Amino acid sequence: MKASKFFFGIIISLIPFLVKAQELKVEKKGTFMGTPYELIEFPNGAWANKTLQTDYKMFKVPLSSNFIKKEVVKIADGIYTINGLFASYIPVIETKNGAILYDSGTSPEIGREILKMLETVTEKPVIAVIYSHSHYIFGSTAIKEKYPNVQFIANPRLASNLASGQGAGSVFPEIGPLLNGGLVQQFHMMLPKEGKDAPFGGFISFPDFSGFVMPTTEVKDEQVINIDGLDLQFFTNFNVDSDDQLLVWIPSKKIVLNNAFWGFMPNMYSLRGSNFRDPEIITQALFKIRDLGTEIMLSTHGMPIVGKQEVKETVETYADFYNFVKDQTLRAMLLGRAPQDLGKFLKLPEHFRNAEYLSETYGALETFAEPIYHHGRGWFDNDAANIFKLTREDEAKNLIKAMGGPESVLKLSDQAIKDGDQIWALKLINYLYVTEPTNQTYRTKKAQLLYQMGMVLESQNARSWCITQAYALTNKLALPRLVLPDMIVNNMNPTTLLTQYKVRIDPEKAGTTNYLLAFVVGDDKKVGLHCRFGVVEFIDDVEEYNQAPNATLTMSQPSLVDLFMNKKSVGQILSEQGNSVKGDKKEVEKFLSYFDEIFNPAINQHIPVIQ
Repeated sequence: MKASKFFFGIIISLIPFLVKAQELKVEKKGTFMGTPYELIEFPNGAWANKTLQTDYKMFKVPLSSNFIKKEVVKIADGIYTINGLFASYIPVIETKNGAILYDSGTSPEIGREILKMLETVTEKPVIAVIYSHSHYIFGSTAIKEKYPNVQFIANPRLASNLASGQGAGSVFPEIGPLLNGGLVQQFHMMLPKEGKDAPFGGFISFPDFSGFVMPTTEVKDEQVINIDGLDLQFFTNFNVDSDDQLLVWIPSKKIVLNNAFWGFMPNMYSLRGSNFRDPEIITQALFKIRDLGTEIMLSTHGMPIVGKQEVKETVETYADFYNFVKDQTLRAMLLGRAPQDLGKFLKLPEHFRNAEYLSETYGALETFAEPIYHHGRGWFDNDAANIFKLTREDEAKNLIKAMGGPESVLKLSDQAIKDGDQIWALKLINYLYVTEPTNQTYRTKKAQLLYQMGMVLESQNARSWCITQAYALTNKLALPRLVLPDMIVNNMNPTTLLTQYKVRIDPEKAGTTNYLLAFVVGDDKKVGLHCRFGVVEFIDDVEEYNQAPNATLTMSQPSLVDLFMNKKSVGQILSEQGNSVKGDKKEVEKFLSYFDEIFNPAINQHIPVIQ
């Protein structure tokens, strides 16, 4: 897959240096945290908890390697969903002369498959594609190739989010590659597609950004657009898992297209990292669906719900779940509970446990409360003993010493496993690992505990994190911390690249440096980086700035990308044909050496590689 070349390039370059991989084992029957479990085998060979047979009832596919069956389903006359091509549904609305799609898939290949399946129910051309949000819109080139005049409709924030690398959703675009690295760990992307370690509910691939087509129409909140005689109203402020959502109301058909209802327990917090998912805003979206009098609800992640009363009851229960988690978290805070205590404080009533669309098969309920605490209160837990903190390594060293040394900690961890307290055993081993992350004994013990936990969990996300890191700890793969596909970085303009690059300055290396380096990239205006005592300011227009540059670096866009991605040394880049320095070349090279090479494979390792 083109979009993934870069991070898979890191993996391939490191694999030959790995020591022999170790086998990971788990019993098909056993106990975890005192609770018996049984693992069953899915059609793709994946081992997973038997409880999933009942928890997946919303998808009507109780035991499958893809929880959405591949088919086109007719919902009503001229209304369909295209299912099973990836972990989402593609709603289709027929008009008099064409068809409207809600999303286009995760790649051009998926886009072509959508068109093939669409042709089984209608010969009408696709005249519009509405982007629900920035996650499933990368099959668009395939649609545009076949239908050149197709209209692409989006939230006005969507294009800029993708251009700055914020498709994963972050307050700070600079950490987009970190969130992409989390994306890789969260969706089994580095694990086998078949066999016991494969995902049990469908494989989600890294988006192929080459399939994106820029929106031709950006809509405002509550704007109405007529497409081939059909009025559609757009709502842009109901953010769910990104801030570029489009909820669509079709009044003549009483239909809502949305990404607010997911069909399973929603991920109120994503382990990969993202913007805060505000329960208040999401419940407003759900209540809007109800209050519009919706009779057909078509969702990106949930099965269609048909009938006004059915829609009302579904969205109310879903909204009530959001409010329950939020309200009980706030209640716990008012009662003095600390952030780390909140997950265990949440006790779902049977009403929610029995709701077929609140299965805990995606995110993990226990992880949802703490982000609400941090959003509302900040990191401090009101305990003055925690105002100042030890580093992870210092805390681990002190605790190991207090427990009698590494051998004692190993024995305590082994005893915790015998006592059925695997999470405490994992915590103990992790103290050892933090102090010596290349110690293979610690790595193996940590990996085995993560592996068992991943296999037992119902949450696909948590499972993938656990098994992926177990693989890295046992030398089955090299795990990058940062991921930034070529298709994204190659389309970043110089301003975006340099504003994100500037945060990598090492203040110890920079010292008292006061230096302004101007950049001329292609036909763009002269921009610059001004370093003053370990802090870098991006200068949008050097010609208008109050200080003359110490040097000017003229370079091509590909060379700037190479600098940003640390693909070549600074010296190599400066010496390439077409690049030139006006000023002292050695000083320029010295200045650029103050910036961390975060994408260097020797540095870009989430778990250290054993060579």
